[in-house]
Amino acid sequence: MEKTYKGEVKARVIELRFAASGKLAVLNKRRGDLVKKGELIASLDKKQLQAELDKELADFEKVRADFEIYNLQKGEPQNDIAKYLKSEKQAELNISVKEVELAKARLDATDLFSPVEGVIVDDSSLVAGLNITPASNPIIIIDTSSYYFVFEIEQKDITNFQTSRKAEVIFEGTKEKYSGNTVPLFSSKDGKLKVEVKLDGPLGLMLGLCGTVKII
Repeated sequence: MEKTYKGEVKARVIELRFAASGKLAVLNKRRGDLVKKGELIASLDKKQLQAELDKELADFEKVRADFEIYNLQKGEPQNDIAKYLKSEKQAELNISVKEVELAKARLDATDLFSPVEGVIVDDSSLVAGLNITPASNPIIIIDTSSYYFVFEIEQKDITNFQTSRKAEVIFEGTKEKYSGNTVPLFSSKDGKLKVEVKLDGPLGLMLGLCGTVKII
């Protein structure tokens, strides 16, 4: 038995935000631009954080030198006091290493990379020189690999979708046909039952595109 339903294309929408506050220095992508996974979208000013990292690296070199000199002068500890003194030097070196790692992490947080391949639909009107915080100015991306077709069903049809079904989607105004399979789960929102179709090869689709699905 074949039955048709009307529905539309949905996709995963991702909000990107900086993990730290700062002044926007570089904006490589804007609304409507395509982005690849791992591509740099924007960066905050790095001067202060780079200076902090340089300072921590210099402190680390000093602490490591002190540790090496201590080992050369004292050799292997011969008593408990010497063991505790060496442990103290080792702890200071470990702390210095962690301080460098934290400074590097803060510097890395000034770059915003796309976690997916998609298209930017909102850039929050960002411009270089703008001071931003993690709670403000998100960059919104549609994950173009996550497109799916969703349609509503009546309660009497629930039993027809408890297992995956083959489906064929035809979009309005085009002759393009996409095959896929229903997800064997349905969701109820606002009293409506909805079924998703996982599409095969969603290239060329757009969010909100309307069409008809034929269940085979």
